[in-house]
Amino acid sequence: MALQDSSDIKSRNRAAARIMLAVFAVMAVLIVTGANWYLQNSRERMLREVGQNLHVQANNKVALLTVWSGGIIKQVEMFAEMDLLRLFAAEVNSSHLSPDVLLRESRKEVESVPVPDSFADPDHDGWRSSTQDPISAILPRLPMMLRQLKDFIEKNSFWGASLINTDLEVYLSPGEPPVLSEEQRMYVAEAIRTRQPVFLPVRRQHGELVMDMAFPIVAPLYVDATGDRVVSVLLATNNVLPVVKAITRHTGGKEFSSAILEHFNQRLQRIDPTVQEGFVNLPGWTLEGGRLPLAMRTEPGPGGNGEETTYTLAVPVPRLPWLVDQGVETVRIDASYHSLRKNVMLGAVLVLALTGIMLFALWWWLVGRRERAVADQLRRLYLMVNQQKQIMDGVNSALSAGVVLNDLNGIIFYANQSFAHMVGVDAGSLRGRSYTDLGPDIARSLVTHTLAVHQTGDLSSFTETLPVDGSQRYFFTSCTPFRDEAGRMSGVVSVYSDVTDLAVAQQRAQQMVNQTVNAFVRAVEAVDSYLRGHSSLMAQLAVTLAYGLEKTDAITLATLRTAANLSQIGMIQLPRELLTKSGVLTPEERSMLQRHVEYAVRALEGIDFGLPVLEAISQMYERQDGSGYPAGLSGDAICENARILAVANTFCALVRSRSYRQALGVEQALGILEEQPPKYDVHVVAALRKFLASEQGAAFLALLHDSRDDKSEHEG
Repeated sequence: MALQDSSDIKSRNRAAARIMLAVFAVMAVLIVTGANWYLQNSRERMLREVGQNLHVQANNKVALLTVWSGGIIKQVEMFAEMDLLRLFAAEVNSSHLSPDVLLRESRKEVESVPVPDSFADPDHDGWRSSTQDPISAILPRLPMMLRQLKDFIEKNSFWGASLINTDLEVYLSPGEPPVLSEEQRMYVAEAIRTRQPVFLPVRRQHGELVMDMAFPIVAPLYVDATGDRVVSVLLATNNVLPVVKAITRHTGGKEFSSAILEHFNQRLQRIDPTVQEGFVNLPGWTLEGGRLPLAMRTEPGPGGNGEETTYTLAVPVPRLPWLVDQGVETVRIDASYHSLRKNVMLGAVLVLALTGIMLFALWWWLVGRRERAVADQLRRLYLMVNQQKQIMDGVNSALSAGVVLNDLNGIIFYANQSFAHMVGVDAGSLRGRSYTDLGPDIARSLVTHTLAVHQTGDLSSFTETLPVDGSQRYFFTSCTPFRDEAGRMSGVVSVYSDVTDLAVAQQRAQQMVNQTVNAFVRAVEAVDSYLRGHSSLMAQLAVTLAYGLEKTDAITLATLRTAANLSQIGMIQLPRELLTKSGVLTPEERSMLQRHVEYAVRALEGIDFGLPVLEAISQMYERQDGSGYPAGLSGDAICENARILAVANTFCALVRSRSYRQALGVEQALGILEEQPPKYDVHVVAALRKFLASEQGAAFLALLHDSRDDKSEHEG
C-alpha cells in the first residue's frame, strides 16, 4: 500500500512536473514572443523619435541660416541694383577698355581724378574729343566707384568685392585683384548666362572659410531698352567661418551632431573647418527632391579621419546651395537598444521565475523605467533646444539689422539687440510685450507689416523712416510670414536694415543734378534775352498738360520738368547774331539753328539723370507729319514726353515776342497748333485748349503776359 501510495505520488509529481513544464513552455513562448514584439516596436519608436528630433533641430538651423543669408543677399542685391553702379558697368562694358588699364588707374593713391580743363568749357575742342575717348569718360569715376566698393565691403563686413566684365576679367577691386580659378570663372559665366545670382562653393583662404557670390549687373533702361543685358558681375566674398562654426557640432556620439553640406554639380560635400581644404566629400550620398532623406549612412569622421555610421538627414537652405545636416551616431542608438534588450530579457527570466507577482513587479519596473526614460529624454531635448536658442540669439545679436518676431495680435515673441537698440528697450524685456508699448512710430510700422504679410501670405518689403537716438533713420524692412507646424501663419518676422547712408547719398546726388540744371538754364538765358523765363514757363505748362492727360506718375512729371529746363541748352553753342537776327533766316542759317538739338544731346549725354530726359529733348522738335527735325520722326515714333513738350514749347514761343516777330494772340497760336494735317498731337493740343479756358489757364496766360512785359522793360 505504501509502495502504491508512493507510486501515485511520484506519478502525480511527474504529471505535475509535466504540466508545470508545459505551462513553463507556454509561458516561455508567450514571453519570448512578447519580448521580441516589444523590442521590435521599441526600436522603431526609438528611430522615429530620433528622426523627429533631427527634423526639429535641422529646421531651426535652416531658419537661422535663412535670416543670416537673407540680410547678406539683400545688401548685395541693393548694391548691384544701384543706378550709379549699373551705369558705370555699362560704360566700362561699351568702352572695351582693358581691365589692366582700369586696375592700374584705380590703384593710384589719389583722392579723386581731377577733371581736365576741356570738360569745363563745352566750346573747347578737347571737350569734344573727351566724349569720344572712353578713358577720359570713365577714369574720373574710378575713385568714386572704388570708394563705393570699399564702403560696401566695410558696411557689410565682407571679405572683399570686385567687378568682373563679361570676358570674366576683374577690372575694379579695392585691394589686390583676385585671380579667378577655372571653377570661379565657370560660375561667373553662369551668372552672366542666366542673369541670376550664383553662389560659389566655400573655399579656404588665409585660414578662413569664404563664400563667393556672383550677382549680375544689368544695364539701365536708358542704356539698354531691353533692361536684361548683363554688362558686369559683382563678385562679393563673405567670411562664413563664424556661422559654420556656430552650426557645426560633433560630440563623438554622445549628443546630436550637425553640419552644413554643399551641393554642386551632383557633388555633395560637408563644410568642415577642421580640414585643410575646408570640406570633406561625401561619396554615395544623393539628394531626393533637393533634400537628404532620413537614413543610416557612412560618412568621414571629424577632420576627415576614419568613418562613422550615422542616422542622418539634411534640409535645404532657401536661396543657398547649402543643406543643414543633422544626425546622431548609430552607436548611441545601438547602445540604447542593447540596454533595453538586456532589461527585457532579464524581465522575461524574472517573470518565469517569480510568476504572477513578479510579472506585476516587472510591469511596474518597466513602467517606472519608461517614465524615467521619457523624463530624461525630455530633459535632454530641453537642453538641446535651449542651446539652439542661445546660438540663434548670439548670431542675431551680431547682426547689424534689427530682427523682431511678433504674432498676429502684435505681441512680441523675439527681438535681437539691434531691434532693442532701435526702440530704446532692453532685449530681455521685449518678449511678451505689445507693439503699443514701443511708441507710435514702431507700433505703426509693425501693424503695417503684419497687415501686409497677412493679406498676401508672402514676403513683403518696405522703405520707411523711424526715429532712432533722436534722429530720423531710413530703413529697408523685409517681412516674412512665420508658420507653425501645420503651415498656418502665426506671426511675422521683420528685418530692419538701416540704409540711411545710402538714402542720404542718393539725395545729395539728386541735389547736384538739380543744381546743374539750374546752372544750365541761367547760361541759356544769358545767351538770348528772348529765352529769359521761357524754360520755366514751358516746364510749368508741360506738367499741367500731363495732368490733363492723366499722366501723373512721378517719372513722367520729373522728366518733363528737367527736359523743359534743359531743352534750350544747345542754343549756347549757336552764334549770337543768328539768335538775335530780326529778318527771315536763310536755309543755311535755319540748318545751323536746328543743330542746337545735337549740341544739347552732346552736352547732356554724360549726365546720369535716371530719367528719359535725353530722349524727350532730342525728339521735342519732331512733328507728327514728319516735317520736324533732327531725325524726321512721325506719329507714334515720337515719345509721349516729346509730344507734350513740343506743344508747350511752341505755344509759349508763339505768345511771346522774338527777335524776328511780334507776339501772337492766344487764338492765333492755337490756330497754328491745330493746323491740318496735324503737326502736333491732337490730344495734347485739346488738353491745352481746355486748360486755357479754365481759371488756372487764365492765370497762366497772365503770367505769360507779365513775363513778356518784364522782358520788354528789361530790353528798354
